[in-house]
Amino acid sequence: MDWKIIRELQNNGRISNVELARRVGLSQSPCWTRVKNLEDRGIITGYHAAIDQRALDRPETMIVQVTMEKHADGSMADFETAVRGLPEVFEASVIAGEFDFQLKVSLHDTTEYEQFLRKKLYQIPGIRNVRSVLLIRDILKKE
Repeated sequence: MDWKIIRELQNNGRISNVELARRVGLSQSPCWTRVKNLEDRGIITGYHAAIDQRALDRPETMIVQVTMEKHADGSMADFETAVRGLPEVFEASVIAGEFDFQLKVSLHDTTEYEQFLRKKLYQIPGIRNVRSVLLIRDILKKE
């Protein structure tokens, strides 16, 4: 039941308790209690606005995977600080595996992406390798 509640809240964090209870098949009071419990346990940590990048004239999303030359704390921290200052980056994660970081970058088109790479990302010291993937469509996002 908690997973049903979480999924509904991920799709619409502003849903009323009445509607949430109806969608997950609970009465209002037990539904509210479960949501409150999920919040108290730190499972639900907040509610956020979902942004339509197309409405901001930034319809393209690139997934950018970055490998660093060195893995010393200083160079990794410097990269993280630099990325926080890039307005095109709307999501950034430290990852395990072949790459060290994964970024989601919002852009108008591939020409803008090339400029982002050349004038911003490649200017950050310590990068060894960058791989880019164009995101075509988010299959979990409700249209």
